[in-house]
Amino acid sequence: MRGGGEVSSVVLKHFWEEPVCGLDEWAALLFLAHRGLDLAPRFLAGSLEARLMVMEDLGQGESLEDLLRGQSIRTATSAMMATVRLTALLHVRTLSAQSDYDAVRQVIEPRHERVRIENARYLLDNAGRLERWVAETGARTDPGLQMDLEYLARELADPGPFLSFTHGDMAPSNTLFTRAGPRLVDFEYAGMRSALYDALMWLVSLPLPDELILRADTLYRSGLSQGCYAAQVDSDYLGARAVVAAARTVNVLQWISPKALERDRDWAPGFTERAALLRHLERCRILLEPMNPVPALTRTLESLESRLRERWTVEPFVWPAFR
Repeated sequence: MRGGGEVSSVVLKHFWEEPVCGLDEWAALLFLAHRGLDLAPRFLAGSLEARLMVMEDLGQGESLEDLLRGQSIRTATSAMMATVRLTALLHVRTLSAQSDYDAVRQVIEPRHERVRIENARYLLDNAGRLERWVAETGARTDPGLQMDLEYLARELADPGPFLSFTHGDMAPSNTLFTRAGPRLVDFEYAGMRSALYDALMWLVSLPLPDELILRADTLYRSGLSQGCYAAQVDSDYLGARAVVAAARTVNVLQWISPKALERDRDWAPGFTERAALLRHLERCRILLEPMNPVPALTRTLESLESRLRERWTVEPFVWPAFR
């Protein structure tokens, strides 16, 4: 299969080990091109048999992570806000485009289940991992926990008016600042799900100054509101934001083993496992204060956070640009 356009250099990407992720990225680049969105590398050609994809090489450029690790607060802040604007553009231009995306993805090679259904299923299938954290720390499980997890799974599976095409892995290394402007790369986890899923980067995951988080959330909501009326309604927006924040916090507890109680390890740029857990628990608690659809889960997580803070003293990470 071939795309279009001439380029000066290309990137070849094999995806033998994770064929579904590779095909999701293939579909993502084609889908964005079909929507007229120039915010990612262009897909040029691909071979299903060889599990190989050829895409445009975006050339030299600093990533958002590079700029956060730099020395300029102004540059890092501008880069963060440019990433937020790009993300809002991606979402507002792909709202409710499930059938259009399916038309691209299923032609390449049928996908047995939509990504947001996989996300919802994972949350419920691995509920025991959260319960293990609670048991091993001596935290309290609220009686309504299972009902709240089921609520989150339903909302993940059906995000309603917030359904949009998402990048799915908004790590700061995946925004590249090129001569043509900011571009997103590495769409292996892309798919149609709640638009707020990508906003987790600044809302929860990245250790950013509180003032910058507020600015980013305000800018993103304003951009999304251009095409999504629900984003203009406080109860709808704050509720959707609470769902993804709570679900991601549960996911982090499912991804990280309670072995972290005995030994800390690196997790992601700027984070050890313990720092990541405490960061997500804290940000989840804050984001659920104005709108909390999962009170039993919140009480369980607050109990767990309290137990972990009794055990651990973790120095907060600050990006060099904000020191």
